[in-house]
Amino acid sequence: MNYHPFNPWRRVLVPVSLAAVVLSGFVVAAPHVARGATAPAQSSKNTLTIGWSIETKTLDPAGNSQNPDIWVQVNIFDKLVQVAPNGTNIVPDLATTWSMSNRGKVYTFHLRKGIKFQNGAPVTAKDVAFCINRARKPAAAWSWTLTAVKNVTAPNSRTVRITLKHPWAPLLSDVSLFDTGVYPEAYFKKVGASGMATHPIGSGPYKFVTWKRGQYILLQKDPHYWNAAKYPMQYVEYELIPNDNTRLLQTEAGQLDVDNVLPWSDIASVTRSGKAQVQINRSTETMYITALDTLPQFKDVHVRQAINHAIDRAALVRAILFGHGTPANSFMPKGALDYDPNIPVPSYNMTLAKKDMSESKYKHGFTITMEVPSGDSVSNSIDVILKSELKPLGITLNLRQEDQTTLFNNQQKAKYHLTNNLWTNDIPDPDELVSFAVDYNLPASRSFFTWYDNPTLSRLSSEAEQTNSASRRQHDYYEIQTIFMQQIPFWPLFYVPFANAVANGVHGFSENPLGYFNLQGVHKS
Repeated sequence: MNYHPFNPWRRVLVPVSLAAVVLSGFVVAAPHVARGATAPAQSSKNTLTIGWSIETKTLDPAGNSQNPDIWVQVNIFDKLVQVAPNGTNIVPDLATTWSMSNRGKVYTFHLRKGIKFQNGAPVTAKDVAFCINRARKPAAAWSWTLTAVKNVTAPNSRTVRITLKHPWAPLLSDVSLFDTGVYPEAYFKKVGASGMATHPIGSGPYKFVTWKRGQYILLQKDPHYWNAAKYPMQYVEYELIPNDNTRLLQTEAGQLDVDNVLPWSDIASVTRSGKAQVQINRSTETMYITALDTLPQFKDVHVRQAINHAIDRAALVRAILFGHGTPANSFMPKGALDYDPNIPVPSYNMTLAKKDMSESKYKHGFTITMEVPSGDSVSNSIDVILKSELKPLGITLNLRQEDQTTLFNNQQKAKYHLTNNLWTNDIPDPDELVSFAVDYNLPASRSFFTWYDNPTLSRLSSEAEQTNSASRRQHDYYEIQTIFMQQIPFWPLFYVPFANAVANGVHGFSENPLGYFNLQGVHKS
């Protein structure tokens, strides 16, 4: 999956109240310029401004906690390989070629010639090995994705060798993940994790310039980047604007280039007005309701299926997404690799729901607390509807607002009852989500914090990880999805596209299915 120590939800749908200064124009900074180059003057024509509602917390690849961290970092750091702009393929990055040997247990990567960090230091295989080895230490936020790695070494300055404990099919996708971003070993040893978090140095297309807390982060194009010609914008500025109306008004006025948190309720009016472009991109985002399986009510599969058939997913799509989205038939994202399109969407059938409830140990219902993330109007709306839908089953939901940080920390400690969750894939390989969602043996998640222990699902997940046969993996993942929908350990609700408002003078901007902004070719007129 996608494990964030603060928040597992890849896309924040609703603004959180933060003290912020809203910028009406562009902030002209005095960027540090490496290698003796002259920085171009920053202007509205050469700066892409992206507005969002949640402040970045860290720019350290091994310690990130949320989307506004990730979506800045991916433009600062290169990895061995990267996800293509389409979000589905793995393509070269620092490594131009690679090979597999020893029955899938050794990967050898060959680095580009002449690559330099943004401070002018050469990128060496030793730097790459240091960064991946740091990313797989237990204290690192995403170390669970690299548990199959035995060691990472640098036989020479342009060769990186990854030796695995056993065959591991997701390896290429795992080293395309943002946590393996490469930075100078010498610089990290000088400034430490705290220095990397606030003043990062990488070898990616954009270099860090300044971070005005509560306001903005500014990046400047690195003209020495190996693929610099594909990035026309000289500057990228991420602006913290918590208010929905302010972001949209600034985008329509051309003062902000991208409103990254466009409310679904505004899409129709923006489309009609023509004051900005509405861009809706395919995503891997899925909304869920999760429950703590150690509670006796949710250990009963009849209760879980009763709830499943009491949820009107099509009505949720209409009410929450204003029709932009589709009901979920699987916990895996629609269209993702090894997603099974043949599984039917659970029927909204109150007769069947009541029958399931009558066959449970709780035929007369029960009362349970549902913890709602405070400040999240989408979750609030879902939960109010869910409360109404479950009432005919005798299930009473007591909705309780809870701070998002506290709620997520409680989920990790199994101190909750029922709550909302959201997922977007970070890599093309299905293993990230599947292992996070159904493998009880993965300590980082315990089956998406439900503590649902199904040995068959855990075994199938492990088998799919450790075979390089594409057909075998698809068979395992299809079987996992079938068993999941029969047992329904938690409830997939709907699939959500990405929606941005883009200023009319901006061309080529999009989000790929993993949520990353495509900045290649973006230009302004």
